[in-house]
Parts: sequence; C-alpha cells; structure tokens
Amino acid sequence: MAPKDLKALRLLMENPRGLYGSEIVALSGGYIGRGTVYTLLDRLVERGFVREIEEAPVPALQMARTRHAITANGQKAVCAYVEQMGLLLPNAAA
Repeated sequence: MAPKDLKALRLLMENPRGLYGSEIVALSGGYIGRGTVYTLLDRLVERGFVREIEEAPVPALQMARTRHAITANGQKAVCAYVEQMGLLLPNAAA
C-alpha cells in the first residue's frame, strides 16, 4: 500500500462520518497535496476502500460536495497492512 493511501485511509478511519478532499489535505499537514488528493481518492474508491457520499448543494456554495468515507474493505486493508508490516495503529488495545 502506498504511504499516501495509508495516510488517507487512516484519516478516514479517525473520522467515520467521512471527509472532504480539502479536509484530508488539511489534516495530513500537507503530506497529501491539493493537486493529488482527488486522484488518490478516486483510486481508493476504485479499489473499494472508500465510498463517496454526495451531498446536496447548499445555498452558500451553489454546488454539490462529495464526502469520502472508509468502507469495511478499506478498514480490513489497513489492518492487514499494519499487521503485515508489524506496525501499531493509534488507539490500538495493548
């Protein structure tokens, strides 16, 4: 798993309601850039690790927005990768 994929998936695990691409960029501290976040998310959606949640337009924005949330398959992939690499997830039971 690519490091940026793992970072995005872990951010989504920490935010079960999902995140907008711009929130992922901000929460990653710039590790995931504005120019790559949507390509990364599209790839994770294709792999079945992330789902898109379409939100209706709001008057202030006049456009629909898409929130992204991790799927059960995405969570399993992160856990399997972390286990394979011998890493620990934050908040993991000791």
